[in-house]
Amino acid sequence: MGTKTVAACMVFLSVASAHAQQPQTENSGKAQATTPIPGIDDAAFAGSARASKLIGSKVYTGDTPIGQIEDVLVTLDHATVTAVILSVGGFLGIGDKLVAVPSKQIRVGPEARFIIDLTKEQLTNAPAFDFAKLR
Repeated sequence: MGTKTVAACMVFLSVASAHAQQPQTENSGKAQATTPIPGIDDAAFAGSARASKLIGSKVYTGDTPIGQIEDVLVTLDHATVTAVILSVGGFLGIGDKLVAVPSKQIRVGPEARFIIDLTKEQLTNAPAFDFAKLR
């Protein structure tokens, strides 16, 4: 180990030691008061879901599974969901293709199921989505 490395380690240890010897303040261990962000409270999250938890969810037409959510597209200027990328066709992930569906065409039904009013044929005949189209 070079002398510069040893010197740097000693400086770090002396600073860490001095910090550890400082008396603790009254607020140590207590939660600090927080200031809520306007518009964000528990009510704002009601009925919300994490995007990461949506991925892999099945999408149904009636009671028939028709595909699964592969990704969610969000506009960069308005931060709104514009489309949901579905994996359709194929069997056990083989031979399937990705299709972009406008988010307005997917709704949440009973038991938090994602429902779409498009047929399997409409989805399999739709143009394949290519992530290379995105910025």
